[in-house]
Amino acid sequence: MELKLAEELERKAKRQKLLMKIHVLEGYRKNVRQAMERLEDAKNLYRAAHGCHAPTWQGETRQAYEQIAGDLKVEGNKSYTVGNDLMNAITQEIRRLQDQAEALR
Repeated sequence: MELKLAEELERKAKRQKLLMKIHVLEGYRKNVRQAMERLEDAKNLYRAAHGCHAPTWQGETRQAYEQIAGDLKVEGNKSYTVGNDLMNAITQEIRRLQDQAEALR
């Protein structure tokens, strides 16, 4: 009887630990999503400023601007890819932990 109770308590403790990990990962996923949204907002601000100011620039100023704009685009795309990869990895880990927690019910 005592062994069965101890096993039940251990199973419940393991399940609670998994549920806590899931909770932490969900918070992390929310933070990544917010960061990606902020990046998208920044890209929209950049596009608006670009449309207002850049068309009139010429010469060295225009060349320097185009170089910076190209670098920003590349880095923005990298950030977006990393963010999506991270979101996918977090979601997979949450699912894995949920399966483990469900098996301990």
